[in-house]
Amino acid sequence: MKKLAFGLVLIVMFALAFSIYNHMAVPAEQEKLAEQEKAPNNWFFQQRAFPYDHINQEAYQEALMQASAERRSYKARSAQQSWKFAGCINIGGRITDIEMHASDQQTIYAGAATGGVFKSTNAGTNWFPVFDAALSLSIGDIAIAPSNSKILYVGTGEANGGGGSTTYDGLGVYKSTDAGTTWNYTGLDEIGNTGRIVINPKDPQNVFVAAMGNLYGKTPDRGIYRTTDGGSTWKKVLFVSDSTGAIDIVINPKNPDTLYAAVWERVRTLNRETYGGASCNVYRSFDGGTTWPVLTNGLPPASAYS
Repeated sequence: MKKLAFGLVLIVMFALAFSIYNHMAVPAEQEKLAEQEKAPNNWFFQQRAFPYDHINQEAYQEALMQASAERRSYKARSAQQSWKFAGCINIGGRITDIEMHASDQQTIYAGAATGGVFKSTNAGTNWFPVFDAALSLSIGDIAIAPSNSKILYVGTGEANGGGGSTTYDGLGVYKSTDAGTTWNYTGLDEIGNTGRIVINPKDPQNVFVAAMGNLYGKTPDRGIYRTTDGGSTWKKVLFVSDSTGAIDIVINPKNPDTLYAAVWERVRTLNRETYGGASCNVYRSFDGGTTWPVLTNGLPPASAYS
């Protein structure tokens, strides 16, 4: 009888201990789940990348081509129909760049993060799209040749993709020689996102592209690219690392051989966003972009970012 009572006491003590442990473990599990919920959540990207950690670039380009063909088919089917705009007129989007040539105060180009390029020929009173035939309508930058207002370059891929709305990389650089009426693809489809484009003010064939690379994942296609034949061929003239891209570049209008470029270290995965690091620097070239020594005198040292 005593053995039975002792056994019952042990069972009760074990059950009590198990209950206390569970009550202590539940808050810990809840806290862990709460932390997971706070982590960056790129569900839109995951939906397209599943079951991998990156978007298949070939599949992405094929999907864009299918969508482009469907738009053309839809326009052909609806050519005989009459449409009336019914709103909504208060929905906007991010404008990534606005350009106007110094000799023409009436013609303006605006690039949208997700909507292509729009043009106005009456100082912004009316606008119409000029880039809808391109595969990617995510615009990183627009550049007008200072020596010829009809020559334009457009770099696709918004370079400052944030957590709220992203466009998941562009598909290279386009060129127009008739003020945006028609566009020719010039390549650089692997650069992902375009930070800036500058054109030699004396030679519209000489162009520089600051490439930020793909939004997700490390890539060797980041850096500064240069063409001397109007986009027929490109050469990468500045590369820092596979996680550091070129976000900006400027050219001296009086001496085009002098250029400055800013590079930005950006690492982003499905659960990590790191903007900035020791490799963020400013570079200068005195020989038309052939060599790029880093500038350090007076700028924050690399240790300031670590």
